[in-house]
Amino acid sequence: MKKTLIAIAAVVMTVSASYAQVLVAGWDFQTTTTGGTAIAASPATSKIYTANFGSGTLYFDGSNGSSDWFVPATGSTSTELNGFGGTSINNTASDGTLLSSVTTSPSALVVIGGAGGTAANGKSAVFAFSMAGKADLSISLSAQRTSTGFTTQLWEYSADGGSTWGNIGSFIGGNTAGTIQSSFSNTGVLSFAAFSALDGVSDARLRVTFTGATGASGNNRLDNIQLNAVPEPSSGALLVLGGVSLVAIRSLRKKNS
Repeated sequence: MKKTLIAIAAVVMTVSASYAQVLVAGWDFQTTTTGGTAIAASPATSKIYTANFGSGTLYFDGSNGSSDWFVPATGSTSTELNGFGGTSINNTASDGTLLSSVTTSPSALVVIGGAGGTAANGKSAVFAFSMAGKADLSISLSAQRTSTGFTTQLWEYSADGGSTWGNIGSFIGGNTAGTIQSSFSNTGVLSFAAFSALDGVSDARLRVTFTGATGASGNNRLDNIQLNAVPEPSSGALLVLGGVSLVAIRSLRKKNS
């Protein structure tokens, strides 16, 4: 009987481990060891970012449902994307993956109000990634807002490749947890609780739309963006657990008979 209980405990621990969150895709805009895109200052700022960890792509180029953000051919006048100093806040994923903690510029992606301070208002960025075999997506990031930067980030999801979008929620300008930070020195992390709308979706997308900028240099810095989810347990693991449970039940019945 003791051996049976040990076997049950081992299987339960194995199946439970499969329910722990893992990093699906992470952007620190620096790490390139697995092919991730590093940030560069305007006019070399990219409009497409391959995830620095995991697998996913972030678009600012007008494709995949995103807006086409302006980056000048030379200099940085009226640019809507740039690279500034970053943060180490939110650099540790649920599964222990360490995103970069380097803060020297350029190390964070910057979205800017652009021409007239309002040109980029209403523009969107899109994350494309896979949730195949995963469930309960959660989103977290660190963000800094200047006084004339975007006051609102509206986040949405699509489970059909961008044909339709559902609301997740908004981050609003401020300096408390759950809002766009006024400084990276604040310890609050912007996050959305896990949700199930993208469970198992192979072409999952997130869209974030920025509004409320009033200055040509007003901006939000984005860093250490994490998409975490829970791997769905394999059918094999569930079958093993069921089999061990049946053995335990039979053993208990024999003992009590």
